Amino acid sequence: MNAIKTSLLATAIALGFGAASASAQAEEQRAERTASQVATDAAITASVKTKLLADDRTKGFDINVDTWNGVVTLTGGADSQAAKLAASELAGRAENVVLIKNNLVVAAPGSEARQDANTATLSGELREGMDEAGDGIDDAWIATKVKSQLLADEQVKGTDINVDVKGNVVTLTGTAPSLEARNKAVELAQSTRGVRSVVATGLRVVRE
Repeated sequence: MNAIKTSLLATAIALGFGAASASAQAEEQRAERTASQVATDAAITASVKTKLLADDRTKGFDINVDTWNGVVTLTGGADSQAAKLAASELAGRAENVVLIKNNLVVAAPGSEARQDANTATLSGELREGMDEAGDGIDDAWIATKVKSQLLADEQVKGTDINVDVKGNVVTLTGTAPSLEARNKAVELAQSTRGVRSVVATGLRVVRE
């Protein structure tokens, strides 16, 4: 019996060391993300954000997207389980995605749970801080939102447009291939929540 106990104890210790070794190896691999993988992860994040903002099922939500070695983590809030599943579906369409971790919290808009979920995202934290200071929606959140919408729109996404925001006033500079594309960019910026006005005098049409 003692021999059996000793054997089991040795096995447990060996397994414990094995698990610790595997955990340490995983952490080491996470720390050793290559420059190529960093670029790939950034492209995945941009692609997923674009898809979420372009889809009617998810575009109104405050969803944060984080990618590490192809693993996409979604945080924030959603109105329904169907909307949460839609977010996973859209993220899965992006190239090079290995795994999706959907941590979205399903809760009614305005509820305490939803507010907690929204402020768990970076944009939520920034916005909450600005709200407490009486400044409303912050410039960083608006800039990110406008850039994402420009990237997602078929008419505008290939344009060379820079977005700067100060005091909730959006300034668009750069070039657009047509007057229609320029007007659409201005329209998208103006329709973004929290935007007070849009200045587009520096946004030029390169050809009619």
